[in-house]
Amino acid sequence: MKANRIFICLMLALPALFLQSCLKDQEDVFDKSYSARMEDFLQQAQDSLVNAPYGWAFDYYPEENRAYGGIAYTVKFTKNDASVRYEKKPDDGAITSLYKMKSDDGPVLSFDTYNAFMHLYATPSDGEYQGKQGDFEFVIDSIGKGVIKVHGKKSLNTMYLRKLNENPAEYMDKVTEISSLFIFSDIELNAGGKPYHFVITDPSNRQMAVYDGSTLVKTVAYLFTDKGLRLYEPVSLNGVPVQEFILDKDNSTVKVEGAEVTKTAVNLDIIAKIIGRLSFTNGEKTITKTIPFLNKVDISCDASWVHLSKDGNQLTIKVDANPVAVNARGGWVTLSNGYVEKKIQITQYDLPALLGNYQVSLTYYNFDKNGFANGTFNGVIRYTTRGGERHFYLLVEGVNGVNYRFPLIYMQSINAFLMQSGQRVTKIDYSNATYFIGNSFNINAKNGTGYSTNAYNLISFNIGDDGKISTALTGGPLLFADKDGNLEVSQYSIERIVLNAYTSEPFGKDNLDGWFDQWLNVTLVKNPSSSAKPSILEEGNNESTSLTLPAYVPNQITRYNSNLHLAPQADKQFRIK
Repeated sequence: MKANRIFICLMLALPALFLQSCLKDQEDVFDKSYSARMEDFLQQAQDSLVNAPYGWAFDYYPEENRAYGGIAYTVKFTKNDASVRYEKKPDDGAITSLYKMKSDDGPVLSFDTYNAFMHLYATPSDGEYQGKQGDFEFVIDSIGKGVIKVHGKKSLNTMYLRKLNENPAEYMDKVTEISSLFIFSDIELNAGGKPYHFVITDPSNRQMAVYDGSTLVKTVAYLFTDKGLRLYEPVSLNGVPVQEFILDKDNSTVKVEGAEVTKTAVNLDIIAKIIGRLSFTNGEKTITKTIPFLNKVDISCDASWVHLSKDGNQLTIKVDANPVAVNARGGWVTLSNGYVEKKIQITQYDLPALLGNYQVSLTYYNFDKNGFANGTFNGVIRYTTRGGERHFYLLVEGVNGVNYRFPLIYMQSINAFLMQSGQRVTKIDYSNATYFIGNSFNINAKNGTGYSTNAYNLISFNIGDDGKISTALTGGPLLFADKDGNLEVSQYSIERIVLNAYTSEPFGKDNLDGWFDQWLNVTLVKNPSSSAKPSILEEGNNESTSLTLPAYVPNQITRYNSNLHLAPQADKQFRIK
């Protein structure tokens, strides 16, 4: 028994002896400790980052599934600072902040001091407590010649820093130009003798699908470079890796290394947005639009008073004079790219055609039924003259027995109106007190612009084949004004107009008594026979505004603006019945 116990003890001791020997051998492999090796690697990485005279192009992908596509940044490092440029705001130059090299789940490049560009997709905003789930800390995977591979600490997305050989501002200008020119919707190519079809399915969020016939091979995010489009990762097609699409401007196509591009088509939605609203006043007029790769678009119009011509990338649109000042007329411009067609309405009218009586249909909170109901009410767009200026408004009569007067701003350049949030639309005397009703634009039942006066609703008009004029006050994008008086399109759509009750003016959170009514699905329709202001209005006396509407730029990343703060909707309802 004693011999057995000694044998068992020896057997138990052997693993410990072998382990000690193995650890000794393992330690002998490296000259330095782990922490010393980590410090050396971080120093090597920083030396590489700093010793790039022009900095680095950074392929950045927020969100673990790359749902927002890729974004181009440039970063120029010194020993302590990083100067960051962002493709959406190339004219804003670089924003400089501190950065840090540290050991944390591996060697990490951390932009731990706030940088408005680098932190844009990681900063929480209204309704997005995690922001866009972007990264500002990156684990360094490898350091190559002119390329540093990293992955997002949060998203785990693989990203690359690529050494620049030109000024970062010049590089970013090229990226911006390429993104505005790369307007293809479809790219067909042969890879290894087999045909494949690439389709840009979501240009706003930069997503592409790859098809083998009718079979979906893969969906992949992409970003723009100074030469074209780069996929998040290569797609292997018949043994050929496809990742880069180089724009060939001279031949209106793209080139792919290792594959033959056989057909391309432009995105008609983008073409339509570049053309913009085709709304003309009653006089004869000619406009010219510059459209990339216009030779790849067939364009025609069904209206005899519209004349179209193409010269290279120049589209000329000429309209004849409208002989009846108070009438509106419309037609359709048809675009075709060989795959699909798209129609754009072209209209011609002057301000007098917009004035007069409308039928207003909406869903509102019915006080008698204590719930939402559909209704149709009388409305009118008019103006008053004070001090030589016209002040426009929309009057909606009889909703729950109340008349509302919404101030409007006329945008002569596009024959449309702006409605501003936070404006008094009526006042109510109730229970020996006066309440002031102000309008708010809500994106849902819980969040809206509240008493803010920084948000706008663009009211543009459509002309039916029967001559009816119509518009909608809901469903369109929520606009906001920046510090320079320029309008920006937010990522939000207006779901409802909320009418809030305040106990005094000016409006604020301290005098908000609750919401009074909420309007959804608001449409206005004017029949051709509806009354209009009979006199021709002098253009010089229009109420004016310094606000400027945004021009459409293809493939630009949506600006998630921090200046537009949505307020929570008041839970309490102010009732008069």
